[in-house]
Amino acid sequence: MTLSPRLLLDTSIAQLQTLACFLAEEMGEQRERSRASPEARACKEILLTISVLIPKLRAARYVVAEDDARPMRCLTCEDN
Repeated sequence: MTLSPRLLLDTSIAQLQTLACFLAEEMGEQRERSRASPEARACKEILLTISVLIPKLRAARYVVAEDDARPMRCLTCEDN
């Protein structure tokens, strides 16, 4: 099964958003239980990384869409 780059990006973004929501909930629960546990720090670091990655993937999605709109051309053919 071959996924288009756009579909792969859309799926990845959705999964990362789900993970971010889960981590945010975990961080809320960790705050209630204890201060700065190693798990809470790890969740915070992962959440920060995801929050930077998601906008970059969204931007890449538009670049892929532009590439999909361009007509395919044979690289070995000569244009006259």
